Amino acid sequence: MKEFFEAYAHLKEYPEFDREQIEKKYAENVEVDPHSGETEKRIPEWIFDVEKAFEYVMLVYAPDSSIAGVKDLLAKKERALKEAKVPKEQWDKILKNENFMIGDMLTRLFRHLNDIEYELLISGKEAIETLLEVVRKPINTRLQDDKERNAVKAKRECFEDAQVLMREIRKIYNQMNEVDSDMADHVNMSVFKGGLAERLAGKKPKS
Repeated sequence: MKEFFEAYAHLKEYPEFDREQIEKKYAENVEVDPHSGETEKRIPEWIFDVEKAFEYVMLVYAPDSSIAGVKDLLAKKERALKEAKVPKEQWDKILKNENFMIGDMLTRLFRHLNDIEYELLISGKEAIETLLEVVRKPINTRLQDDKERNAVKAKRECFEDAQVLMREIRKIYNQMNEVDSDMADHVNMSVFKGGLAERLAGKKPKS
């Protein structure tokens, strides 16, 4: 395992893996005195130990990870969270792809791998999962008729978009002779931020 992490250790030279640079990028100005307008910089609570974050990202997304063969995405993420000893209070945002530090690290890993097809597979899987979340979400029966019709229409459109994406993913699989099929079980938040899945699902990109 140590050798595996060492193979990617050079990524730590980039700002995405530097605690000081991460805090500088995401520090927020918070008003502490409404009368004087005085503010102070605060570090978002989702920024945590960089080494643990690095290990988590490599375990889940590196193609040669020891758990790359785990096909259930949630199981893979939870196993990586445990092995990397990520604090429990960080799990929820990470599992929901809402931790921007993790997303930035993953984007850097993609650049290192320089494999567009691999990244497309990951993004395609993320898109399908986002769309199907909309499909699975129950419709509120208390909605007015026109709003209920719109909700049903949105579900149908998301389902159809998911089918289209699935066909495209299969085309990519057919073009990749040496890529294992379980690569599509990887996901990425940063690649998706403001991207295809959120647009198809009718969500506003996170800023």
